[in-house]
Amino acid sequence: MRAATLAPAPNRPPGGGLPARLAVVRWAWRLLRREWRQQILLVSLVGFAVAAAVCGLAAANAYPESPAGTFGSAQQRVRLEDMGRLQGQIAAARGKLKPVEVIGHREVTIPGSVQRLDLRAQDPHGRYGTPMLRLVGGRYPSNGTEIALTRSAAEIFHTRPGAEVTLDGQRLEVVGLVENPQKLGEIFALAAAAQDRVAGRPATTAVVLADVPADVFADYRQSDNSPKFVQEHRTFNGAPVAAVFALATVVLLLVSLVAAAGFAVLAQRRLRQLGILASIGATARHVRLVLLAHGVLSGVCAAAVGSLVGVAAWLPLAPHMEQAVGHRIDRLALPWTPVVLVALIAVLAPAAAAWWPARALARIPAAQALTARSPRPVRARQSVWAAAALLASGLLSLAAAHQSNALLICLGIVAVVAGLLLLSPLLVRLLAATAVRLPFTPRLALRGLGRYQARSGAALAAITLAIGIPVAVSVLAAASQVSAERGNLAGSQMLIRIGSQDPVVPRLSTAELGRLQRAIDQYTAALGGSATPLVMAYDPKSPQEKAGDSEAAAGQPTVEVGRQSGPHTWSSWAAYLATPEATRRFGFKLTAADAGKDLFTPRAGRLDLLNTVRRDLVARTEHYQGSAYSSVPDAFLTPAAVRRYGWSTITAGWFVQAPHDLTRTQVTAARELAVENGLVTEVRDQQDGLATLRWASVAGGALLALGVLAMTVGTIRGEAADELRTLTATGATTTIRRGLTAATAGFLALAGALLGTAGAYAILLAAFADDLSRLGHVPYVPLALTLLVLPVAAAATAWLASGREPVSMTRRRLE
Repeated sequence: MRAATLAPAPNRPPGGGLPARLAVVRWAWRLLRREWRQQILLVSLVGFAVAAAVCGLAAANAYPESPAGTFGSAQQRVRLEDMGRLQGQIAAARGKLKPVEVIGHREVTIPGSVQRLDLRAQDPHGRYGTPMLRLVGGRYPSNGTEIALTRSAAEIFHTRPGAEVTLDGQRLEVVGLVENPQKLGEIFALAAAAQDRVAGRPATTAVVLADVPADVFADYRQSDNSPKFVQEHRTFNGAPVAAVFALATVVLLLVSLVAAAGFAVLAQRRLRQLGILASIGATARHVRLVLLAHGVLSGVCAAAVGSLVGVAAWLPLAPHMEQAVGHRIDRLALPWTPVVLVALIAVLAPAAAAWWPARALARIPAAQALTARSPRPVRARQSVWAAAALLASGLLSLAAAHQSNALLICLGIVAVVAGLLLLSPLLVRLLAATAVRLPFTPRLALRGLGRYQARSGAALAAITLAIGIPVAVSVLAAASQVSAERGNLAGSQMLIRIGSQDPVVPRLSTAELGRLQRAIDQYTAALGGSATPLVMAYDPKSPQEKAGDSEAAAGQPTVEVGRQSGPHTWSSWAAYLATPEATRRFGFKLTAADAGKDLFTPRAGRLDLLNTVRRDLVARTEHYQGSAYSSVPDAFLTPAAVRRYGWSTITAGWFVQAPHDLTRTQVTAARELAVENGLVTEVRDQQDGLATLRWASVAGGALLALGVLAMTVGTIRGEAADELRTLTATGATTTIRRGLTAATAGFLALAGALLGTAGAYAILLAAFADDLSRLGHVPYVPLALTLLVLPVAAAATAWLASGREPVSMTRRRLE
């Protein structure tokens, strides 16, 4: 008889080991596929945040001006300006810095404009300057009678390849269109490369590009004391990319906090199934793993979709940004390291968001889970002092960064946003406290926000950031436009001068002056604006000189105002006569008490009257608040001063004020008028063109905010499903249900818009504490759309999407 022995049971790890965890992950994947309709909002929101981050990182990486537009592939740049010794300077640079590339320059006059055109002789295939040239059409010039123009220069001269143009009295054939791909705003003409000549004439300046060690370049600077302007290549400042990466990280974290509410709703909906899982032997770790795996899988899908959408959106967007940033953009030159880190954070953030609901779910006993009875909501516990400390430290870090320290900028932004996150539940509590005197529907909505203030606060923080980023971008874009402190004229203003901008005005006959006045009146009538004559004074005893660029007509040197800048030098600017038209236009008033004054001006300090036979005239000034635009007349001689010194007057031009910004067609018409009549025009300098970036950021922030609102309102209404059934059973109509959802969305959107705008301005005020004048240009329209349209849009969307009667008013639907 044989005895049977039982084999010992294999040693299994506690909880089933890896096979059990794999089974739980597979179940979580099946849940995700089955509930894709409920999870598509979460995946879309995280994916949208990733796509926006990818586009933002790419734009921040492409926005700074590339040094290649100035240096090419060289490391040093020397501009030689001694016309008498230019050849010797070039030879000395070749000997010390070889090998070098020399680019000759000569400025020529643009007819009818105060601007001058840079005519440069450069080898398109030079050693260092190749990145500074790109052929757009036609071909490069090959001899001294051919040139290539930029598109802007071709528009100014109304020419094209194959035609001829006259520059500085020299007739040249246009053979192509070129550009500096790293500086699209440059207006120049390209001539064939030559030793020290430009289009057959001597160069007036030369640029030497070199790539030598720092000690060799230092020896050259010390050995050559001739006039020159020296520049050395600077490394790229990564602060914009770092700031965008910090903002993107915070956005993903806040979106994940809102997503935690979605995972909580998912846990409640699957509470009975998870209870069954626990009753058949699943440990608390397995129950947690269900939601953790769900979060990781959702993050992987969102990161993959968001990254692909972000790159796909950037490829067509990049060409539209080129005019705004002023240089060509390599579409695939993305900051790949931050992009990969953002995708990784997009995977980890939903997993972290699922951790807290998973932890709370694992602590529910199996018997309670089988009854599908959800736990009571937990009151948010936040500290006002912690929020205040984070906000203060963040603002101090931004102020200490002085717009250059990337680490302090990132720490400051993260601290401010963290402070807003801690402050948001407190603000939700304040909103709920104000509901006492409101009607029934908004009162019930605000109390619902206060009841679920943990997720309402996270949603408010996410909306705040979604609004704060485009507000900050809009303010910075407005500050980057040519402002009064840095610009020459407003967009609706124009200066028309007789002769050049030199203080020598041609003397015209009465008939010629009348003809010009009629032409100016006809032009301004077409604009719907006005032209104020600009009259200047001159000393009849001063000899006549050549009137600017005119070879035939003599001109009269006019009186100028200036102050001494050196032992024998003065800095000066034009002085006009305080005529009745000028006093009305430029905002000052002459009285009888001003008979002893010489000058009206906003400038302080001692001012001398120049271009007279007397050298000791100190102006007795009266101050007024003038314009900050640099080319708007701001010095006016009183009629009493003109009579006192025995001066005469002469019409020097007109100041044109239009009711709106001048269009390109109107500017071209003015330039043609100037060319026909021997005049010179000056209009506002070219703008940065950041309107597209401003409106794109506002639209993106609004979409992100609406997505957060949709998820938040959906989860709050999902958790309050029992209350909604009770309301419906007691007679709540569709209007009440719609109003409840609309009020929830509208209040959250309004609070987020106000808090986001305040937070954005707080960050900008701290970052630009050294110079707050840049923030004086308020983007009123984007702010109005953000503060008014977004809450209305959120409430209207919630109204239209809600109101459906619950599926069952007697019991919870089994799944």
